[in-house]
This record gives sequence, structure tokens and C-alpha cells, in this order.
Amino acid sequence: MNTPRLRHVGLAAALAAGLQLTAGAQKVERPDRIERPFAKGGRIAMDLSAGGYTIRGGAVDSIRVSWKTRDPRDMASVRADLTVNGTSATLRTDGPSDNFSVDVDVPSIADLQIDLSAGEVNLRGVEGNKSVSMWAGEVTMEVGDAKLYKSVHVTVRAGEINAGPFGGTRGGLFRSYNWQGSGKYSIVAKLAAGEVRLTK
Repeated sequence: MNTPRLRHVGLAAALAAGLQLTAGAQKVERPDRIERPFAKGGRIAMDLSAGGYTIRGGAVDSIRVSWKTRDPRDMASVRADLTVNGTSATLRTDGPSDNFSVDVDVPSIADLQIDLSAGEVNLRGVEGNKSVSMWAGEVTMEVGDAKLYKSVHVTVRAGEINAGPFGGTRGGLFRSYNWQGSGKYSIVAKLAAGEVRLTK
């Protein structure tokens, strides 16, 4: 006699469960990447753990971050947080101390501030102010036309500076290179030990 009522209760429960699954699915992100909407012309600050980072301009109205480790078991130890507040974004990473690599795709016009303990940064295809600070490692920065810049300031306590587009090369201890132009952007790179390469 209660079969119709039980049927309705069962349908309601199934519907509620389905809605919960749908809502949950909308929040789930892949374990090896995150993405947030972000328009051109904003400022992106990056607080990065040791690793190899490729930062590319060209993403349309978003920031996309993906990562990998040599040992799949290390993926569980990776922590990446990307927050956006209007025209400002902050990316923080924490990963294994060895063989941790990250790709970051950003809009083609953005100001970047990158702080990294050690590793390698390869930056290309981004127009804007660029600042990189690192204890030890290598920085390769594609700068485009030198006419876009008003100032370049690079310091390395021990290592090499190759600022080809701006006409300068330095090597050895406590080296720095400064350049002034008529553009609107600035470049700052500071390393304790390693190499900075500015390329066109």
C-alpha cells in the first residue's frame, strides 16, 4: 500500500544525490592543473618553490597552471594555489625538491613578479614589467623589442649576465648591468648565483 509513496521518496533522494554530484563536479579540478579567468593588463605575483618553470604569454583571458613530477608518487605532495582579485593574481606553489616542473600560461600582456628559491625560469611571449628574484639557477627571459623598455637592472653575485638586446654582457663576481631607454616597461632580475639571459 505504501509503494507509491516509497517510490516518490526514492526518486527525491536520487534527485538530491544527483544534484550534489553535479555541484561537486563543478568544483573538482584536475590534480595536475588549475585555471582561473584573468584579463590582459593585470599584475601576477608568483611565489614559487624550487623547480623548473616555463611561463608563456598567449593565454586568452585566463591563467593556466599545470605541473608534473618525474616520480608519479610525488604528485600527491604538490600544492598549488591560484587566486584572482580583480586585476591582480597570486600563484603559490610547493612541490618536491627534485624534478618538479611547472608550465604557466598567462595573457600576452601582464606585469610579472616572480620569486623563486632555486631552479630555472624560462619566460617568453609576455609584454609588460618583469621582475625575477632567485637564490640560485638560470633565468632566460624573452624581452621582445628593446624600445619597449625604460629601464633594465640585472644583478648576479656570482655568475653571468647576457643582456644581448640591450648591448651588455657581464661575468664573474658581484656583477650588474643597468640600461635606460624611452619605453614604458622595466626589467629587474636578481640572482645570488647563476645566469640571466635576456633574449629578443
